[in-house]
Amino acid sequence: FDELQRRGLEPNVVTYSAVISACETAGRFDEARAMLCRALSRGYFPKLSASELDLHGVSAPVARTIVRALFEDLRRSSDDLEFFTSRSRGDVAIVTGRGNNSVDGVPVLRPTVLDLVRDEYQDLECTIDRQNPGRLLIRGPSLRAWILGSPSSSEEETTVVTS
Repeated sequence: FDELQRRGLEPNVVTYSAVISACETAGRFDEARAMLCRALSRGYFPKLSASELDLHGVSAPVARTIVRALFEDLRRSSDDLEFFTSRSRGDVAIVTGRGNNSVDGVPVLRPTVLDLVRDEYQDLECTIDRQNPGRLLIRGPSLRAWILGSPSSSEEETTVVTS
């Protein structure tokens, strides 16, 4: 990658996608994240937002890198906590699409993101949007609890003893 730049060639979205995918697939998440940051600074890929993230047009490894970056950024930044108090629920929508542009119409990104959340972010409540199956919703209460490092409200409710 650096050799391309030394030769005066400018990386594009395909170059960034390939490098991010290679790093992510090899388990080199920090390097994938660093390359994602470089790509974002050049206007490639969707901007990371605290309320919606559109993953249309990215590969599964790039999608995993973007979602990890979103969650890491939310956890690191206390400024984003205002988001959860300024909205009624604070849900985060992740647009994965329905698979209409995938081979045989089989969705790739939705199961990729669902698996990532299940495997790496077990405390987050992630559901398929009933009104739009091309969107996943990360429920605000579970995300806020995860950011603050405390159990989510649904977990707290299960520990309450009733008489």
